[in-house]
Formats: sequence, structure tokens, C-alpha cells
Amino acid sequence: MEEKKVAREERNREKLANGDWVMAEFYATWCPHCRRMQPVMGEFKREMEGTLEVVQVDVDQESALADSYTIEVTPTFILLRKGEQLWRQSGELSLERLEKAVQEFDKANL
Repeated sequence: MEEKKVAREERNREKLANGDWVMAEFYATWCPHCRRMQPVMGEFKREMEGTLEVVQVDVDQESALADSYTIEVTPTFILLRKGEQLWRQSGELSLERLEKAVQEFDKANL
């Protein structure tokens, strides 16, 4: 079990550090705000398929990764491009707000 956890954390660390376009969601299974975000994130993943990768990080299972991004509140969303943080926001967000964050930075980098 520990081996799977370490492998997942390393895989996610690699994606966040080197992915072309990545939206990271740092969440906790016990967090009511995170649970309410699940359907929003499901729709966001579907809409962004082919545009960016959504990486979901359980802060309890991947605490070292959460610590490296100084996650103090769940959920926290970070938009990254090749490891650089472009945008960060915590709390419950609408699908429209997540899409807008991507669109703002996508247009800026064209």
C-alpha cells in the first residue's frame, strides 16, 4: 500500500513540475467543500480534455507534495504551466471560474 502511495505522489509531482498545462486540485476526503466540488471537477475534466490535465492530490495521502505547494486550505486549485504557478485560489469555485482562469492564461500565452 505504501509503495502505491509513493508511486502516486511521485507521478503527481512529475506532472505538476513538467506538465504543459495542469490544473492541480488539492483536496481532502473529509472536507465538505471538496466533496461539493467533485461534480464540478468532473465536468471541468470533461470540458478541458485535450486542453489541460487535471491532477487531483489528496493532501492526507500526498502530504509531502501538499507541503511543497504550501497547501493550508482545501480545496486549493493551482494552474501550472511547465512547473510555473500561473494562478492559485482556494475554496469552492464555480465551473465558470475555473474555465475563466484557464482562458485568461491561455490567451496570454498565445
